[in-house]
Amino acid sequence: MDINDTDFSSPIFIVGPPRSGTSLLSAIIGSHSRIACGPETDLFRAIPVEQAEGIASNKEWASLAVERLECIKYPDGKSLASHFGLTSDLLHAQLLAQGSSVRSIYSALPGALANARGKARWAEKTPRHLFYVELIRELFPKAKILRIVRDPRDSVPSVIKNIGLSESMIGEFYRWAAVYSKTDHFFGTDVDSMTVRYEDLVLQPRQEVETICKFIGEEFEPSMLDRSNANDVRVASETWKKDIDKKITAENIYSWRSSLDLDLARTASLICWEALEDLGYPAPVKPVRDIKVFPLGENFGVANESHVISCAKKGIRYSASPEPYPASIGDAFKLCPDVVLGDIPLGKKPSKRIENFLEAIGRIVLRFFRGKPVTVDPDLKLGVGVLNRMVGKIALILGNRRSI
Repeated sequence: MDINDTDFSSPIFIVGPPRSGTSLLSAIIGSHSRIACGPETDLFRAIPVEQAEGIASNKEWASLAVERLECIKYPDGKSLASHFGLTSDLLHAQLLAQGSSVRSIYSALPGALANARGKARWAEKTPRHLFYVELIRELFPKAKILRIVRDPRDSVPSVIKNIGLSESMIGEFYRWAAVYSKTDHFFGTDVDSMTVRYEDLVLQPRQEVETICKFIGEEFEPSMLDRSNANDVRVASETWKKDIDKKITAENIYSWRSSLDLDLARTASLICWEALEDLGYPAPVKPVRDIKVFPLGENFGVANESHVISCAKKGIRYSASPEPYPASIGDAFKLCPDVVLGDIPLGKKPSKRIENFLEAIGRIVLRFFRGKPVTVDPDLKLGVGVLNRMVGKIALILGNRRSI
């Protein structure tokens, strides 16, 4: 197939929270006779758009793009391009055929794969690209975006067991809820996006895949359910994907009812209750009392796991303030005084942590002298680490205590 015959105007992006079925869905889509799908690329994080713009504007843009793409490595040490079975020459030819643009850089790998497979369209699956859906829509106006979701009370324990991103179940439930709240508006308003429930996909696979095919503008093919191209979307180091070509079963649906601790299940049902209700999942628990916290960072649940569970037994939930997450520590204190101070985002680099620590202290002191002290729940920890604990102690001294 000639490169110029490939339909680059309407690619398919598959996104979703970890362990929600993105691999299964990509194996199904990639088994269509007209669609190619390779392993995860994580391209939008690996190559920030500002970097892609700089490459695209250079006279030697195609060579620079190939060099940058070749630098992207999988955890096994092999290049992303090698996992696609692509050479530098194939990538270079693909880029030149598409023309100089940011869009060409992001579509070079999946586009070259489509041509190598003799397929008319390409799909790209990276769960994390859920955070980049607005950029995807800007770069690929006609793209179809498929978000697959799964009951978090099933997917979160699977994340901890299989991927090991975290050891804190509560922390991961908060992370799941935050991702949902930050991205759901897009999927509720974007007409070329579709949400697929994992539960529906495994309970009635043919019916659901037929619906997906109608949405992406392709004829349903029974071979999609056999997932003959499953090996294209996984690599050997991703052991948790070893069963995506096995028989589709519903045995893991709602397994949380028997496998998850009752108190933990109730807490999760409180933390995620809006999403559970929106998505039609069973037993959401509406909080009796909802305490707004700002900022509610990724360490909030980790630092306050036992307290959050204890409060959940009484129907009390700590949840994120509707304000956007702060770009800086200074923004974290531009709040109404009735919002409880939460997980202070000090950063990961030592120098940045110290800088943000000093700024946080300064803001707390300034608010105290202005007569608008920050509101602090003495039962909450403001994150993890020595510096966070010091911020917490000073906030308790100079802040407005509000115990639940």
